[in-house]
Amino acid sequence: MKAIDELRLQRDSEQIVYDGAIEDIEPETWPRLFDPEFLRENGVVTATAEGRGSAYFFTWGSNRLVLRHYLRGGLLGKVISDRYLGGSLESSRPYLEWKLLGKLIELGLPAPRPAGIRLCSGAGFYRGDLLTHEIKDARPLGALLQQAQLEEKSWRAVGRTIRKFHDHGILHSDLNAANILIQNEKIFLIDFDKAEMREPGRWKNANLERLERSLNKWRRQEETFHFTTTDWQALQEGYDAA
Repeated sequence: MKAIDELRLQRDSEQIVYDGAIEDIEPETWPRLFDPEFLRENGVVTATAEGRGSAYFFTWGSNRLVLRHYLRGGLLGKVISDRYLGGSLESSRPYLEWKLLGKLIELGLPAPRPAGIRLCSGAGFYRGDLLTHEIKDARPLGALLQQAQLEEKSWRAVGRTIRKFHDHGILHSDLNAANILIQNEKIFLIDFDKAEMREPGRWKNANLERLERSLNKWRRQEETFHFTTTDWQALQEGYDAA
C-alpha cells in the first residue's frame, strides 16, 4: 500500500489537504469532491448513511469514497451545528483526524484510509469535511445486531481488534456499535474525530466500559437488538487473549 502523500490546495477561504498518492484525481477536481450537490448532479453517489448528518458514498475514477461533514453534537450542536472556533489548519479537527488516520494506516491498523479534508474558514471559525476510502462490503455492528445474533467468534474478533488499537495507545473517543464495522471476518473501527494517542493507563478499561454502556443503551432503545452478557464475555475474552 502506498504511503500517504500530503498535498495542499488554497483558494480564497478554502483549504484542502489531499493524498497525492491517488493517481486518478486531478488537483483541480478535489474541491468539487467535497460538494454533495456536485456529486449528485454527476450521478456518482451510490448511497447515503444517516448519523450525525449524512455521509455520502460515491465513486470517482477507480476510487470508492465517503464524504462526511463535521457536525457538533449535544446542546451546542443545536445552536451552532457545524462551526468550530479557530482558523489554523494544523489545530483543526479535520486535520487532526487526517493525521491520526494516516498514522493508523502506517501502523497497519484496520481503519479507513484518509483521502482528503477541507476547511472553509470565516471570521474566527471554520467548517470542515473529511473524505475517506470506503471499506467495501462492511456493515455497522449496530445494524447487524438489529437483525440477528453475532457468532461468538465475531465477538472475539471485535475484542481482539479493539485490543490492537489500545496496544498502540489509540483512544477512540466514541467507541460504539455504529463505529465498529464488520467485513466478513475482519473488523474495522471508523470515525476517529477527537481520538488521540495516549500512554498506557486506566483509559483502556474506561473505553471498554463505554462500549458496553453503549451496547446496553441500544438494547434498551431498539425493539430488537441481539446483545447479551454472554456476547460481552466473548468480546472481553477476545480482548484479553490478544
